[in-house]
Amino acid sequence: MYKEITVDRSLLYIEQHHVDTFQSIAKKLDEYSYLVKEGAISKEDAWIIAFNAWLMLLPDEYHIIQSVDKMIYYSANFLIYNAVKKDVHFQNLKYRKDATPELFYLSSIYIATGINEWILLVLKKYNLIEMLNRLKKSKYFDAHKRTEKEIEMFIVDQAKFVKAAVMELSTNSLSETIKKCCDDAYFLYKEKFLKSKS
Repeated sequence: MYKEITVDRSLLYIEQHHVDTFQSIAKKLDEYSYLVKEGAISKEDAWIIAFNAWLMLLPDEYHIIQSVDKMIYYSANFLIYNAVKKDVHFQNLKYRKDATPELFYLSSIYIATGINEWILLVLKKYNLIEMLNRLKKSKYFDAHKRTEKEIEMFIVDQAKFVKAAVMELSTNSLSETIKKCCDDAYFLYKEKFLKSKS
């Protein structure tokens, strides 16, 4: 499913070599693809979240920035991504001196599943189940390519979700999710990659 990742489906300004690098790592570590799971959105779209998380983990000198064009459509994602980027657990992971491409890759797919499950929690907790039904019917990260009427409905849904997500972000549920994802990724990395180096 990582083969569905394209420059156009990313929410960040990137180039083709970013996609190629991620897909190359994903192919090499294909045995861990099962870690990407469906939640509020499809497994295919969860791979886009994984890719965006991986991009956010890249060193700052890569100057990966948000796509202004897509902020209009995906305001909920930018709210979540900004919260994740500021999270202390994510920051600790990003700036680890001993981080490797394998650790960042595993972390990105754990974080994608965590975010996808957190979105599902928000949708259920704040009674937005009708939105969940719409999310399941189409490719989430292609919403900006839909008909004008579908885009309007998507933007209304985004606004409702942002309101609920802001309330949920006042709790520490997302931070707990990110901590668990980072921990799980590190323990798997330690078990599979550090033992083999010993």
